[in-house]
This record gives sequence, structure tokens and C-alpha cells, in this order.
Amino acid sequence: MMRSVPRARWAALASILVVTFLSGGWLLRPRPAAEGGIYEQARLFEGVVGAIHQHYIDSLGEGDLYQRAAGALVGSLHDPYAELLIRDAYREYQRQMAGTEIDLERGPSESGWEGRAGGSVIAPGDEVLSIDGRNTTGWSPERVDEVLRQGTTPTVTLVIRPRGAAQPVVRQLTRTEVHIPAASRGVMLTDKVGYIILRRMSQGAADELRAAVDTLVSEGMTSLVLDLRSDPGGLIREGVAAAGLFLQPGDTVATSIGRSSRARKTYLAHTPGGWDDLRLAVLVNRGTASSAELIAGALQDHDRAVIVGSPTYGKGVLQTTYPIGDEVAIKLTTARWYTPSGRSVQRPRPDSAGGPGNRIPSTRPRVFYSSRGRVVPDASGILPDLLVRATSRSDGERLLAARLGPDMNRFRDVLAGYAAELRAEQVEPPKAPALTPERRDTLFARMEEAGVHIDRNTYDAAGDFVAAQLGDELARAFFGSDSLLRRKARTDRQLQAALQVLRGVRTQDEALTAAMKVQLSGRIR
Repeated sequence: MMRSVPRARWAALASILVVTFLSGGWLLRPRPAAEGGIYEQARLFEGVVGAIHQHYIDSLGEGDLYQRAAGALVGSLHDPYAELLIRDAYREYQRQMAGTEIDLERGPSESGWEGRAGGSVIAPGDEVLSIDGRNTTGWSPERVDEVLRQGTTPTVTLVIRPRGAAQPVVRQLTRTEVHIPAASRGVMLTDKVGYIILRRMSQGAADELRAAVDTLVSEGMTSLVLDLRSDPGGLIREGVAAAGLFLQPGDTVATSIGRSSRARKTYLAHTPGGWDDLRLAVLVNRGTASSAELIAGALQDHDRAVIVGSPTYGKGVLQTTYPIGDEVAIKLTTARWYTPSGRSVQRPRPDSAGGPGNRIPSTRPRVFYSSRGRVVPDASGILPDLLVRATSRSDGERLLAARLGPDMNRFRDVLAGYAAELRAEQVEPPKAPALTPERRDTLFARMEEAGVHIDRNTYDAAGDFVAAQLGDELARAFFGSDSLLRRKARTDRQLQAALQVLRGVRTQDEALTAAMKVQLSGRIR
């Protein structure tokens, strides 16, 4: 078995490696020395790699040694955002930025397999026996999914034993790259208030947001709740463009400063959406990060939106990705960004004491003002105008999550599959409660068949939560995702607080005043 090499040692070796590629003619020098300049040290590193490659007890290729050293060098920067992207990691990064992912489409089956209700490629309870001839017995669903989606061949062949079947079947799937919308299409929550989710800042996110808002405006929307919760950010240009939709041309969206103060860049709003009279509330939480925080900060500083929710993640630095080879790139932190008022949102990270985000000067002014003179808080992350804690998990959800752990996602898959079966069996929407005694027993049996094991007492104790979740899935199956969204909105405290602020206001100033009154009163319905 390969012996591990301390990270610090690889980092030291890797620091010499970089010089190796930047220097020329050093191979002509006669013997490397322990003491000497960068040329001698580069030759020393080459000698170390050669000695390990030729004499180490375990066989290690020189290419592998160089990759280990390069990765350790990046890790030695104490920058949680710096990353060496190679092969699968590089392809996955490119897909994230492009807003695409690998989808799996069923092809002809050698065993005449017939699809189940719900149309899933692998149904809950199916056992995957092999992928392209590779034995997968005992693999977790997460590992199976990862291998299926990260492969590079256009087709993949699976051998699966369907739930309850004695014999396996063969399924051939086609890998297809599909676009994943960054913005939801939008839905009207009331006759005047619309709701849009911005999931990520991938390529085309701002254009998708513009189209969604235009559609809702044409339906009579006068107020919008823009949900940035759990948006991890992405491309800064998309964040700038998205914020600029709600601002005036020439308004500052953000500024960035690189290695020196001379490397300063100002990002301006260019193409507004034309919705000057649209009242706006923006939902944020700890999962709101990077260019999603940039949007919230710009709209807050320009008094253009009421920010509602909980403090954001606090990522006030920018990364640049540099391709350095075939399917190889390095992602480095190259600048810090600031809101229009000059705030930095960077939150110090305890695991990166020497990292770039923790070296922001401490002499910055601590009081900042919005465009209209309102004091905006200088905090780690964006501090909302109206602080609202998220909806608490029910006792049933906590109980079930504690017992199922990582199998909670599989439980949700079983629910979705069962709801799809019920939808296929009924022409009319169900009028009875979602979880009748009969369905309670059937769903428990489905969980057991799918390998989601839990004792019956715990399952029954979480009955209210299970019933609510099945009700959600039935709403989706019978009436579509818009119906599910409206159903969930009724119990979403942060969303309801935003609706409370926007209710009856005629201007954005009135919305900001309403938020302040709600915050001071502490009454959130």
C-alpha cells in the first residue's frame, strides 16, 4: 500500500516545481546543490522526483508525483477557494459555470425492461449490479450517481435487479448535457406579488431572471420577492448584470481590488430591466454567497430592495481560473470585492488564518451609508434589513433525520415515486388525507424495499411530517411545481415576512419603512 507523504513536505517540494517550469536552461547545470539559487533548487527537485520514481518501495509515476506536489502547493496557500482542477473536477467546474449537468436518458433494453411510474432511470429499491462491466454491489446511491454522471463515454450499460424481481435486467443509458435554469420561471403568490428563485449565478442567469420578471410583470405583478437563499454564487459578471436589472445605468454595483490598490475595478449597472416602480424584497440566508451576496449588497446600498432573512455566508473575494493544460486549470483568489458603500462582506475563516480573506485591513471605517443616507451595517456577510429566523424543523422531521441520516434523500425519492404511482392510478386529485392508514402501511413497505430501514415506532411518531411530505409530493404530481411552491410558501417564515413588508406599499421607501417597523415591533406574522 502506498505510504502517505506529509502535506507540508509536498508543499515544500511543489514550491520548487513552479520555478522549474518558469526557468530555462537549468538542466545544463552540472550537479544540484543543497545550497544555491532557484536553478539549483529546481534541479534538486527534479532529482528528488527521479529518485522517488526509481527507488521508492511503491511504484509511483513521475506524472503522479508532479500532480501531488502541485496540489500540495495550492493547498499550502491557506486559501479555501484556491483549487487545482484536473480532468473530472475541471469538467464539473466548467459545467457548473455553464449551468449544465449530465442527464441520463433510457435507451433500448436488452431484456425488454418496462419503465415505472415516475420515469426514473433507477427506481427506489432497484439494485445496481454493474456499470459498464464494473461490479457495483454494495455501492451507495450517491456513488452510483457520481460514476454515471462523471463518465466521458456517450453511453453506459447497467445491469440492475429491479425491486422485487428475481432476475436482473440490462439498461442502456445515454449521457446528455442539459441546461439547468439558474432562475425559476416565477409564480404569482397573490394577485400582485410575484416570486422568483435565483439558484446560481451561472452563464445566462441575468437573462433568465430578466425573462422571468418580464413575464410576471405582464401578468400584473407590482411587487417581487427574489429568493437568493442557498444561492452559492458563481460568475461575477452574471451577478453584476442581475443586480443591474434593478438599478439605474451607471450605478456602482461593486468594486474590486487586486494585489495592489492600483489593480482596482469598478463594476457598473448597464442594462436595466425597466421596472423602476417594482417593489422588491430579497430573501437571503447563510447559504447566500459570493456573487449572490454581491447582488444583495448592491440592492441594499442603493435602497432598492428590502433584504429579509438571516446573515449571509460572507465571501468577499473573487477567483480567477487559469487554464494551464489539457483539462487542467488552477483557480486562485485574485481580488477582494466591496459593496457600493465600501463594505467588505468577507467573514474570517478559522481554517484559513493566513488566507487572503483574513488579511483585510482593520482600519476601514465601521459606518457606511446607503445612497439615501441610511446607515447600512458593516458585518461579516450581508446583514438583512429585517432579520427573520428560518422555519424550524418539526419534531417529526428532526426525529426522522436523526434516524435516517444520509438515507433522508432516499426517503424523499421513495415519497416521490409513491406519489407518482398514486397519480398514475387516479384520474381525479385525491380528496382524502394524503396519508391514510392504508397508504401509511404501503409507504413503509416501499421504504423497506428501497433499503431505507427504520423501526415502525419511529416512523409512526414522525407521522405528521411524513403526511405533510407526501402531501407536497401529491401536490406536485397532480398540479405541478407551482402548486407545490404555493403550498410551501404558507409555512415559510422568511417568505411570509417579505410578503408582510410588501403588502399594501406603493413605493420602495414605504417597503423599507415597513421593514423597519416590523423589525422594531418584533411581530412577524
